Amino acid sequence: MSSSAQQLKAQLRAYALDELGFDLFGVTTAEPVEGAQHLKRWISRGYHGEMSYMAATADVRGVPRHLLPDAQSVICVACAYHDPTDAPLPPGHGRVARYARRRDYHRVIKKKLIRLGRKLQQWVSEARWRAVVDSAPLLERELAQRAGLGWIGKNTCVINRQLGSELLLGELLTSVALPPDEPATDHCGKCTACLDACPTKAFIAPYQLDARRCIAYLTIEHKSPFDRCRPPELAGNLFGCDACQTCCPWNRHAPVRVNPSLPSLPHLASLPLAPLAQLQEAEWRALSQGTPLARLHFRRLRRNLEVLLAPDGIKSSVSEDPFRETDVEPAAEL
Repeated sequence: MSSSAQQLKAQLRAYALDELGFDLFGVTTAEPVEGAQHLKRWISRGYHGEMSYMAATADVRGVPRHLLPDAQSVICVACAYHDPTDAPLPPGHGRVARYARRRDYHRVIKKKLIRLGRKLQQWVSEARWRAVVDSAPLLERELAQRAGLGWIGKNTCVINRQLGSELLLGELLTSVALPPDEPATDHCGKCTACLDACPTKAFIAPYQLDARRCIAYLTIEHKSPFDRCRPPELAGNLFGCDACQTCCPWNRHAPVRVNPSLPSLPHLASLPLAPLAQLQEAEWRALSQGTPLARLHFRRLRRNLEVLLAPDGIKSSVSEDPFRETDVEPAAEL
């Protein structure tokens, strides 16, 4: 590829890292992603649970040009949020996954990517681009690995050798051809810490997650009521789960690094269950506004609370409604 393309890529990298504050930057081609076949097999086995949108978009998720027809390159970026200073979960509290204890990363990363796209268009006037965060149908982890940001580990998360796996991803598709980076290689070795740490044994095998058993899926994506005779094990988690990441050696040895655009909100680290059960829907919306917690429909919140409150012997005030809801799709792309 020409020296001008190399120079343009270097300029974009410097702008993304130094001006916009991304923690990782890499480039890959817009060719179809090989992981699409794995996705289809995963769905055929029912591992996606009630995430019907995954099945509906399976044919296009591995094709970046579905989102930008003349795309030549995909710029992959990441923001880190690794802060391992968790306090023990207090009695009567529910844990919130680390990525959700901050502003909504969709909005933060999307705004940065739009600025990156506009800068690219300043330098290459005919450039076309599209900014994407994970609400668009795209296999972003596979693209991130192909762009050299990290490999997809046995816990199915992207792991970077320096920063670990607590990363939030975004992509900029562009019609400009840029020199691709070398794909990342796997460094999980013989380690099975993540498989062993999962409270619900959601990993069928290394690199294979049955979402139907995953606490992150159960607390956020699963729409139906839980079986009250056999409620799922949530291990103290109200929203999401970090078990397969906090045990990872690559995270244990990673430096504390929280992107300044996504500072931690300490009051969201754990939430008192009994007061939450007394909230009205408008109060929950106010509490969760502007954070990933806003994705948790109020009725799903109450359903999760019933499971978490029952083992502690705290009488739940959650009503006996059927937990029917209609907001079954993921958050729209911002």
